[in-house]
Amino acid sequence: MLEFTYNKLKKAIRTLDMHLERGKYGYIEKLPKGFDYPEGGLYDIVYESSCKWPRSAAITYYSTDITYKELIKKIDRVARALKNLGVKKGDRVTVCMPNTPEEVYMFYAINEIGAVANMIHPLSSEKEIEDYVNQADSKVMLVIDITYPKVENIIKNTNLEHVIVVPATRSMDFVVRAAYYFTKGRKNHIKKSQQILTWGKFLSGASKYIGNPHARVNASDPAVILYSGGTTGKPKGVVLTNLNFNAQALGAKYLVPELLKTRYSMLTFLPNFHAFGLGVCMHIPFYCGMRIVLIPQFNAKKLKSYINKYKINILVGVPTVFEYLMKIKFKKKELRRIKGVVSGGDVVSQSLKHDVNKFLKEHGSKAILQNGYGLTEAAGGMIFSPASVAGGPDVIGFPLPDSEALIVDMETGKPLKTGKDGELLVRGLTIMKEYLNNPDETKATFTTINNKKYLKTGDIGYIDERGVVHFKGRLKRMIITNGYNVYPTNVEEATLKSKYVSRCACIGVPDKLRGEIVKVFIVLKKNASERACKKDLNNIYKKYLAKYEIPRAVQYIDDLPKTKLGKIDYKSLT
Repeated sequence: MLEFTYNKLKKAIRTLDMHLERGKYGYIEKLPKGFDYPEGGLYDIVYESSCKWPRSAAITYYSTDITYKELIKKIDRVARALKNLGVKKGDRVTVCMPNTPEEVYMFYAINEIGAVANMIHPLSSEKEIEDYVNQADSKVMLVIDITYPKVENIIKNTNLEHVIVVPATRSMDFVVRAAYYFTKGRKNHIKKSQQILTWGKFLSGASKYIGNPHARVNASDPAVILYSGGTTGKPKGVVLTNLNFNAQALGAKYLVPELLKTRYSMLTFLPNFHAFGLGVCMHIPFYCGMRIVLIPQFNAKKLKSYINKYKINILVGVPTVFEYLMKIKFKKKELRRIKGVVSGGDVVSQSLKHDVNKFLKEHGSKAILQNGYGLTEAAGGMIFSPASVAGGPDVIGFPLPDSEALIVDMETGKPLKTGKDGELLVRGLTIMKEYLNNPDETKATFTTINNKKYLKTGDIGYIDERGVVHFKGRLKRMIITNGYNVYPTNVEEATLKSKYVSRCACIGVPDKLRGEIVKVFIVLKKNASERACKKDLNNIYKKYLAKYEIPRAVQYIDDLPKTKLGKIDYKSLT
């Protein structure tokens, strides 16, 4: 009894400390010392939230609310169904879904039984899906019905034993489900078998499993595989642990408490197959007992409707989202419910910050645009900017507790003084375990300085005298279009499959609407025509590239420019 009372008092003091210290200062040095990080899995965090806030809404999906109590029950049922299929601790289960409740249930159920979630973009090409499934050696897969035809074409080339197919409308009301079926759903012909299961058939297996599906999971155990370009731009599986995401959630709660209040609702349209969406827009809100509004397919034209219909308090997105926001006509006080606005995934110019903040103020919101920074290898977000520093130029903020940012010279690799531009290195509890099946690339992306192991981000920035990190640009060639990562090597490899192409180079070109668009420069083979090449590439791109990867601009040139070392001079291509 005394121990219980002591723990309660300790928790109360820590909560009071958070409100007083963090609310007053907003600086990393004022954080309480000695964090007690969760020792279990991601599922355990959601389970704790279901005990604290059982009747609070955890998810809103169109007109349906799902409480935390209902959420944990649905997760447990999916966990039993997975065990019935024979999924064991350590197995990799592939999830190829947009943001739907079924995707959420599956993700946490995978973690509950000690398996690993292999997250894939539903718009990936057939070859990409095949590669990602095989990299993870996945035996079970959950896929959206629209993407299923691609899986059907490649399943014979994988070790998949069970494919579970679910429509995006599964958790919507009857009218919406019926409308979907007659417009799109009936076109998706699913060949049901012992290998191909509907969501309903899959769930029915839960009653056949006798026992507790929950496995003992450690903080250091792998939890998620996400795909990133790493240091070379070639997509690789990033293995992230339970602690990576749980430490991020706990740290964010202390670093930016003004954004993470239990009564707040967050619009969650950034996809959960990206680290930013998964960590910042789902797991952190669940840790804090917030409500997330799941949007499976974001429509900028409906942004006003989303905000008003669902009474959104926290809006998180890439910079283009806020450019869309300012084009919408709102009434004078119509944005008064917006308490926080967070941007990540790309560079935010100072002029955009100024314009967004002015727009918010003019329409009744006291929020200001707060930047964040992260990368897949750091669980999507490890630097956040409290409101007290968010207004500064190039600011991305402070690293999470027990994390560190270091700026080094881009040539020598030696640490630089305060205020000097260099490559940004990071270390801390959110940093990945490894690249899947790729020890050489894992080794190449880390460096040791003063006996500390840092992740090389490939980004340029500086740290000011307050310890605030500023972002200046990217060293990597990665292209970001509409918030999606595009790896030039993928585009180049696909382009070179054409019998008419001799050489090519892919770059990102600035675009007001999308941030960047993909552009490819092509050197044709002798006697090849541009017309024939265009027709050939159209077919190749559809097969090998996701829609967002397909170049929007193609330029035919006589030769590719070279540097003095004989490498392609990408900087001279525009």
